[in-house]
Amino acid sequence: AASAACSNSSPGEPTADAAAPDAAAGQIMTDHGPVIGHPAANQTAITAFLGIPFAAPPVGDLRWRPPQDAAAWTAPLDAAAIGPACEQPPGGLGQTGPYSEDCLTLNVWTPSAAASAHAPVMVFLYGGAFVHGGSNQSTYDGAALAAHGVVAVTFNYRVGIFGFLAHPALTAEDAHGSSGNYGLLDQQAALRWVHANIAGFGGDPGNVTVFGESAGAMSVCAQITSPPAAGLFHRAIGESGPCTFITMPLHTTAGDTRPSAESLGATIAQTLGCDTAADVPACMRGQTVDALLAAAPGSDDLTTGGAKLWPNIDGYVLPIAPTLALTAGTYPALDGFLGGVNQDEATLFTQMKTIATEADYEAAVTAILPTHASDALALYPAASYATPKDAYSALITDLLFACPTRAQIQSLAGHGTRSYEYLFTEVTPFGRASGLGAYHSSELPFVFGTLSAASGMTAADKAFSDQVMGYWTRFAATGDPSGTGAAWPERTTDTDAYLAVGDPIQPATGLHAATCDVIQTWRAAP
Repeated sequence: AASAACSNSSPGEPTADAAAPDAAAGQIMTDHGPVIGHPAANQTAITAFLGIPFAAPPVGDLRWRPPQDAAAWTAPLDAAAIGPACEQPPGGLGQTGPYSEDCLTLNVWTPSAAASAHAPVMVFLYGGAFVHGGSNQSTYDGAALAAHGVVAVTFNYRVGIFGFLAHPALTAEDAHGSSGNYGLLDQQAALRWVHANIAGFGGDPGNVTVFGESAGAMSVCAQITSPPAAGLFHRAIGESGPCTFITMPLHTTAGDTRPSAESLGATIAQTLGCDTAADVPACMRGQTVDALLAAAPGSDDLTTGGAKLWPNIDGYVLPIAPTLALTAGTYPALDGFLGGVNQDEATLFTQMKTIATEADYEAAVTAILPTHASDALALYPAASYATPKDAYSALITDLLFACPTRAQIQSLAGHGTRSYEYLFTEVTPFGRASGLGAYHSSELPFVFGTLSAASGMTAADKAFSDQVMGYWTRFAATGDPSGTGAAWPERTTDTDAYLAVGDPIQPATGLHAATCDVIQTWRAAP
């Protein structure tokens, strides 16, 4: 549905649900206490450690505060089940719960728990428009990735009103003069846990790759440019989530007409009846989960504007907008970046829109590009596509995903970061049946190896998924995804190279170059 921006799963895509774990496979001592793992479902050579706390429950007085240290334990923790997702509106695309505010847990899948293994580590950040998502989705089971020789980690971070609510009173009580970026701080706390503990699970804390999809990829971009995250990871993968969406300022400033995170928070406080309270934070912390969810704005379609509970530019977690930091080269050292988009990103968002005629198409384009509508209609003429809606989908794919991702990788490569770009064209069984093609998020079951026979997966689908996991895990291991299969050329300012990831997998150049060069002039225009 169009309202499910930055989806964290593939709609209608059945995946391999995790079965109950078998007998305990080993005990590991973390810096907070011992944990007991179990053989992973369908990958018995992989040991899974699930539901490990990496921070204290962010409840009560810890609601809307940076994550705090978890309490230690002495009795072995039976790490047999993934913990609940963080509180969020029910019914998010692909996200079924359970939910809890006590949600800051992580999951580790390892091919060898020997401390001498020194396997590369891959840490995943889920999508969901910063409103939905959780590590308990079966799509994100890390066992198949771990079978490719990496230690795979997933975790929960706060979303929506619990993860991204800013307010002047919350800013005033914070040591860094920040509020609203609690979800990003949760991500950093999980990465610090990895840095401190992953060697005990057979991982190399000196070789960590953070990867994410949609809002998770936006989070990756934010963490690349966040000073407090410096040194917590070494390489990054961004799937279908360019930096350009993260622009909201924390404060309202003179002459800036954009909504600020604090002004949105003030409106929410008023809705809750807390705006006149002597202690506004205490009043809001005393509200029920249901009351808070009811007061929060929804997850808007990406093609519309409006204030959202998203990361903000607070001067601490994000000193400046991530896109500006990448353009200027003012980001901590990064050993490599791999990123790209799917061929039909926008079909997930446009499928419910009524664009039956050329007049409908022109009206829809005018609504999102009032100053460049005629340019867009000339660049994406309805006559060149099967339907006017297909033309609109092509425009949205380039405008919101492909072109800003291309520019982001150009910036990284231009500042000496080893970079690789892709266009994902392979279609899942659901994408084939629905006509959505290679839609937003549809690469995820290939990346995680979680397509199931129940979803109509074929032997060819599985073989393709193995190739994709090979590229992703080789990049995590060495910074170069090439190996078995087609060589993946490095993206430089001179080569403009990328890999078409489909049937066949093959290198190419100039991904969407002609259209993106024009679209960039629209962004630069006043």
